[in-house]
Amino acid sequence: MNRKLAIFKQKLLEWNKIHNLTGAMDEQTVDANIEDSLYPLQFLPDNIEKALDIGTGAGFPGLVLAIAMPNTKWTLSEPRKKRASFLHYIKTLLNLENVQVQMKRVEELEPQPFDLITSRAVMPALDLIELTKGFIAPHTTILLYKGERAKSEVEMLEHYTIYPHGKRNYLLIKGEDVV
Repeated sequence: MNRKLAIFKQKLLEWNKIHNLTGAMDEQTVDANIEDSLYPLQFLPDNIEKALDIGTGAGFPGLVLAIAMPNTKWTLSEPRKKRASFLHYIKTLLNLENVQVQMKRVEELEPQPFDLITSRAVMPALDLIELTKGFIAPHTTILLYKGERAKSEVEMLEHYTIYPHGKRNYLLIKGEDVV
């Protein structure tokens, strides 16, 4: 895994100089984004077969999680062409057979249940849940990478867990609480 993450980091930094894929312009920032993407592995369920990452961008968190979770089939939803092209390139370069890149907005995807849905800084939590209702089953785990307003975004929900780490709040919601 570390070799694949090192190649991902190197290629991201190369592509970013030309294509402006992300604000992560140096090694330290990319490393911080990788660590941020991987942190939730410690509290995610083990039995995740299918996962969806919404708005994958340059690979955070979906592509990084796909590298770390090779037995999980990942769908990466990224509507912007240059970012989707980069994701395709990395998928091919690293032979990530567990990754499917969809150059579409999530609402353009065929609804189907996923075991895990992730997203980082795409939209408010309740809006994202509403948008992804067709992908959420009672067994689905929803993992949202949020900032300091995480709690205020889900006040209307009864059941959720927030795992704080630095300035990040990892918001975990069970599908059974929102379907």
